[in-house]
Amino acid sequence: MAQRRGTLRAARIFRHFVFLMIGALLAVPYIVLFIWATQVAAVDPVSGVVAFALLLLLLVVPALLAVTRALERTAARELLGVQPAEPVKGMDAGRRWRGAAWYVVHLMSGGLTVVTVAFAVPVVITLAVLAMTGDLETVTEVTGAVLPSADTTTAVLWALGLGLGVTIFNILAGIALPHWARIMLGPTSAERAALEAEQAKAAARRNQLARELHDSVGHALTVTTLQATAAQGMLGRDPEAAARAMQAVAETGRAALAELDHVIGILRSGDDGGTGGAEGPVAVGLTGLPVFIDRLEEQGLHVARNYDESLLSAVPAPTSYAAFKVLQEGLTNALKYAKPQEARLNIVLDDSWLRLQLTNPVNGTVAGRASGGRGLEGMRERARLAGGTAEIGMDDGVWSLRAGLPTAEPLEEQA
Repeated sequence: MAQRRGTLRAARIFRHFVFLMIGALLAVPYIVLFIWATQVAAVDPVSGVVAFALLLLLLVVPALLAVTRALERTAARELLGVQPAEPVKGMDAGRRWRGAAWYVVHLMSGGLTVVTVAFAVPVVITLAVLAMTGDLETVTEVTGAVLPSADTTTAVLWALGLGLGVTIFNILAGIALPHWARIMLGPTSAERAALEAEQAKAAARRNQLARELHDSVGHALTVTTLQATAAQGMLGRDPEAAARAMQAVAETGRAALAELDHVIGILRSGDDGGTGGAEGPVAVGLTGLPVFIDRLEEQGLHVARNYDESLLSAVPAPTSYAAFKVLQEGLTNALKYAKPQEARLNIVLDDSWLRLQLTNPVNGTVAGRASGGRGLEGMRERARLAGGTAEIGMDDGVWSLRAGLPTAEPLEEQA
């Protein structure tokens, strides 16, 4: 284990060194241009200003290019072990300039590596070897080349100090590079908020698709199971009733397949299919409620309806869709658990709210199952996302659903 950790540490150091050498290769042309600009300025100050302006331009333009930032992110990810987030669309200027600053840091650290490898380390090693061999004359020559105006002792101390200082600083800079990369290549606070908003939107979308699948497939499985069981019992004594039950199974299955195909199409395309699913070829609102209840009554659930059918079409589409899905789940639960199989539905529409109330009796053996589950939580969530509330509970053997939905635009987008 210790050997493996040592190997990993050596590999990490090597990758950091490779990153520094890439910076060194990028820095060499700038170093050459800097030396050239300095020489030009010594001859003609005006030309020197132009030369340094050209050098600055050649530094700034590549630093601000998107391709440079992409290459720097790749290098930081592969060689420094940093995982910088990809920029979101509409990247702000702060991140662009921080990316440019990181490019300059990379060049400077690479240039420092050139100085360390080409000058600092050789000088330190040469002085150490010469001192150990007693070749003081050569030591004087080497230090005289570094600091010609100083005496031998001072020159040796300065040469060793500068060489060791540059080497140590370069090592520390290499160690700190991953930390700087996270800061300078990472998302800004605004981008982080945008990323979190995108993640929250994706999570909400997944929850909505889960609700759609539960409502369509779950309802279809419940109805087909009940109808198939009923058809099996009636097959011998009432073939016509059994045929009607199987016809209901077929119709329910076709409707569920259509909804399932719609949801899978959304998943494949990445489209949201309309706000809250209120649009689309299989979206059903309250105008489809009477037909839905008729089918449930054919399956044995008697529903006492207390609402004006002409008002159902006046409900705005998003609210109508949410209300239908809430009632679909509630009525399906009634079909499964109501004992006796009867329910009462009240719908009231006023200027700003749609109020739903659904009740059905439940005996003691199924009361526990009727008062919990994902479907009930899905009803509460649908009502909340539509800007309303849903209260579900048991009271003296009666299961009740009370929901209120605003008829204005939803307070939250169902996405």
